Amino acid sequence: MLNGFYWLGQKRCRINNQVTMFVLVLFFVTPMPVLAQALWTLEDSIQRAVEIAPETRGAKALIRAREGALKQAGVWPNPEVELRADDSMSKDEGGSGTDFTQFAFSQPLPLGGRLGHQRNVAEAQLEAARSQRQYQQVRLEAQVAQHYHNLQLATERLRLAELRLQLASALQAAGQQREQAGELSRLERLRLDLIRESAQQILDKSEGKASEALSQFRTYLGFTTGTAEARLQLTPLKPFDAIPVLALLQESLSQHPAMLAVSQRLAAAQAEVRLVRAERMPDPTLSLFRERDSLNGRRQDVNGIGIGFTLPLWNRSSGRISAARAQVVQIRSELQALERDLSSRLQQSHLHLGHLVQQGKHYRNRVFEPAQQVFDLTRKAYANGEVEILSLIDANNTYFDTRERYLELLQEAWQESAELRLAAGHRFVDEKRAGEQTEEKINAQAIAAQDTHHE
Repeated sequence: MLNGFYWLGQKRCRINNQVTMFVLVLFFVTPMPVLAQALWTLEDSIQRAVEIAPETRGAKALIRAREGALKQAGVWPNPEVELRADDSMSKDEGGSGTDFTQFAFSQPLPLGGRLGHQRNVAEAQLEAARSQRQYQQVRLEAQVAQHYHNLQLATERLRLAELRLQLASALQAAGQQREQAGELSRLERLRLDLIRESAQQILDKSEGKASEALSQFRTYLGFTTGTAEARLQLTPLKPFDAIPVLALLQESLSQHPAMLAVSQRLAAAQAEVRLVRAERMPDPTLSLFRERDSLNGRRQDVNGIGIGFTLPLWNRSSGRISAARAQVVQIRSELQALERDLSSRLQQSHLHLGHLVQQGKHYRNRVFEPAQQVFDLTRKAYANGEVEILSLIDANNTYFDTRERYLELLQEAWQESAELRLAAGHRFVDEKRAGEQTEEKINAQAIAAQDTHHE
């Protein structure tokens, strides 16, 4: 990488200087051994976040509550039993004492379909809670992805800053030795010193940003400082894969968890209207009773049956019906607004992701790779005395600035892909498995086509 520093082979350099610079050259040319370390992927982060997130526990608790409400919705009302004791018969007989004189059994009869409407309401609310949990997981995945990609960029910037400092230190050391040999002016050597100090400042800033990103990431996933998980290495930033087809995303928008949750809330509100209407006529109450009384001088039992109604003269539940209807209108409007917003966000995110991917490819081919070539050629030309120190400084800054901008474009594309999944309502794990299944299907078809061709 730093073949330009091989000017130490000149005869005017002392032997110890040659050895020193040769070690520096080997340091940059020879790849450093990388310790085997497990990679902490985005999928690992999402699974961890879903497991420990308080939102997940809250969503599960809400589902259990809705399941309990559904279980209770179809239950008949409890009967009533009445037992009466008095001294009426003893007084008629000229005596004293208390006797049981009446036993009654009453059962409300839900004949107006109220129980069915209650079940419909409870079922819709349960489905809404389940869809809301799915949407919460999609949102949580998007949030984890944002933190993950932020940490990826901060880590890559830190590595780039370390490389920048190492290179600047090597340039500084080479400049000091060339100054001693009389081959470099003091002004040019001071400029190399400035490159090194600027690289040190960039490294200090990158370390701070990386520490902040790592702290946020560990807090979000419940890792404490010093744990083995907190030291796991992230996967490096890579160019984004194939962009999903917009038409397919739009077709599946009706199955967005947020859309399903609001749709099921609308179904519950509509069932609530039917329930309120059914409750305008209260349930009749069937009563069976047995009374004991003194008739013609002797005690006799009397059996009977009765039915009771509540007359809806003053309270016809008109206010409840109006409120339930208004709730339906409100939720329907919310559903329409959500569909509009999701469709707009989906198109905008898909368009932005396409621009970022194309910009990243163009930037790599037209800016980053040429800047790398210019930097390599400038270092060699400077070592041969063909260019001035200003050209080397400019090439150095341009290379590292373009490389950092390229990393930013990669990170922005991955962050936008997380926004696209959120707008489409797709989970990362499900999308990844679907992609793997599609790739396996394509490979299987290709193999089958080859076999057919050979036959």
